[in-house]
Amino acid sequence: MKRKIISKVLVVIAVYSLFMLVFDVLQNPSVYNNTLGKISSNYQRNGDLKHYSIDKVNKPFIDIAENNAYNWDAVYYMSIRDKLYGEVDPHYADRYAFYPFFPMVWMVSGIRSHHIIFLNFLFYGIAVILLSQIFMKDKRNDIFFFILALLIPSVAVFYLPYAESLFVLTFAVGLFALVKKKYWLYFLAMVCFSMTRPAVVILVFAFLGTDIMYLLRHRNIKHFFKQSTLTIAPVIMGWGIVTVIQYMYSGSWTSYFDTWILWPTESGLFNKITDWSTEGFGMNSFSIFFLTLPAVIYSIVWGIRSLLKSGKRETVSLFSGNETYIKEYMFNLSLLFIVGVLGYFICTSGNVINGFFRYTMAIPFFYIVLFQLPEKLEKVGVIYKLIALALSASALAWFMLNVHYAGNIFRFEYVGLYLFIFITPFIVFEKYLSDRAKMIVLLVYILPAIVWQTYLFNMYLSDAWIFT
Repeated sequence: MKRKIISKVLVVIAVYSLFMLVFDVLQNPSVYNNTLGKISSNYQRNGDLKHYSIDKVNKPFIDIAENNAYNWDAVYYMSIRDKLYGEVDPHYADRYAFYPFFPMVWMVSGIRSHHIIFLNFLFYGIAVILLSQIFMKDKRNDIFFFILALLIPSVAVFYLPYAESLFVLTFAVGLFALVKKKYWLYFLAMVCFSMTRPAVVILVFAFLGTDIMYLLRHRNIKHFFKQSTLTIAPVIMGWGIVTVIQYMYSGSWTSYFDTWILWPTESGLFNKITDWSTEGFGMNSFSIFFLTLPAVIYSIVWGIRSLLKSGKRETVSLFSGNETYIKEYMFNLSLLFIVGVLGYFICTSGNVINGFFRYTMAIPFFYIVLFQLPEKLEKVGVIYKLIALALSASALAWFMLNVHYAGNIFRFEYVGLYLFIFITPFIVFEKYLSDRAKMIVLLVYILPAIVWQTYLFNMYLSDAWIFT
């Protein structure tokens, strides 16, 4: 097992090194103009904060420097790092929408832009190693899925000075603690997790929903209350600590919710579907039709089966160290969480789907599903897999062709979407592939995947339309 962990560490280092190598090479005008520049353009922001335009330009990637490393959400995280929630700039109130654990870690580390990018990817790499060891330990397809987890387009988020890496890592540590039956470590990890991103609110309801579904089977109300209390207690505590910290600066117990007036918070059922970038729109569309809607269908079927299940089942505690139960519970919890994100978007986004893939795929729950998918699909017939893929693809095609925002879908800005579409059949039908075939798939996939991630990263550095 130690040898496999060492191999995974080396893979993480190799992927990060390749990313940086490709990014550096594409800063060379000659290389860029004769490769990526022939099929794409970059973006450039012109003007000031209030009056600006985002223009397409034909120029190489830019350097990673202090003056371009902190854009979009990173501006708020950096400000929290320096002054927590103190009134240090005209937009200080916006910071209450962001939780403090990541900027606190950033502050303690004492590092700047170049190194926070590396540290974030390191956090992410450790998290994926932990999750793969928990859910794919001793599986023949472990390395294949582990490498894919580092290459899919959504991984670009983990190179940014955002909270996503710690969001995944803290939950992974909590899962590790469950497997090792160390409740104190689970408690501490989940407190930190709850202080990382506001999505913890959705997690509370996902935990309760999962426990209710299991209650319908075992009918042991005492067990339900005990497990739910132990599970949610550290989540509530972390949430409470953030609330107190924000109250100390704002004088309001609802500081986070007060920031909703700064962003669209109305239902989008009757609004035109929009996004902030074409690149993000393609990846968000994939997440909707290949991940989120299947999660909705699964959750509905699972709920119906739980209601109809007759007789009593043996009660198993999430804290007993029973790996089979923990894996099954977490798979169901993860899909309910993704459904909760969809519900939140429907009620609050105004049909602006910006960041949807970030909130459904750059999260620990996506990797829990990804790493358990091969086992879940073992008993599913080929014809049913083909039907599911065909339905998802048809729905996606209809959506892309009928939403005016999409425009011409045969262009470079949709490479992220096509990279997702390309790899999905290999994920679904992985059991039928030989080791040699898997290696070929990875070799074909790795360079375009890394180039796409560097392209998105350069968008971020250019302070252009953000893809998250």
